Amino acid sequence: MNDRKELWVWVGVVIVAIAAVWGGIYWFMHRSGQQAAAPVPVHAPEGQVVDGFPQNLILGSSATSSASSTGGTPGILAGITNSYSINYSSSTNQYTAEWVSASSTSALYTEYTDYVTKNGWTITNHVSSPSLGAIYAVNASSSLNIVITPQSSGSNKGSKVSITYVSGIGQ
Repeated sequence: MNDRKELWVWVGVVIVAIAAVWGGIYWFMHRSGQQAAAPVPVHAPEGQVVDGFPQNLILGSSATSSASSTGGTPGILAGITNSYSINYSSSTNQYTAEWVSASSTSALYTEYTDYVTKNGWTITNHVSSPSLGAIYAVNASSSLNIVITPQSSGSNKGSKVSITYVSGIGQ
């Protein structure tokens, strides 16, 4: 029961972190006097990653292009379920990709922790449990939010991964 409480506390922390980033972007846009309409997401074609999303962030078994294994279209990645971008200003953009990976939640969490640490990111918040892996990391001008959940509860049949990359923060 104590683990369940701790999990919900960490889920809340991740939600607060996302809200803080969103609030910071909102404040920045309104502080500079821009009264533009709310930005509209631009979705990538089905099975593709939106232009601007750093494809090197797609780790695990879903990183293999289906073009090489199935003769499909280059640029389509196995397991991609949704990808979109949001342009907030000329220098601040959000890129999101979601996919299903055959890797376990814990394996992906470890892989992403190693990746962000080795590539100049600072992890400011993280959660690791059997039912959730979450990493929030920043660098000089970008933020990265990674959420990994099991594909189905009580099994090791892969994971759902959602990554939001925001570039141009503080510029």
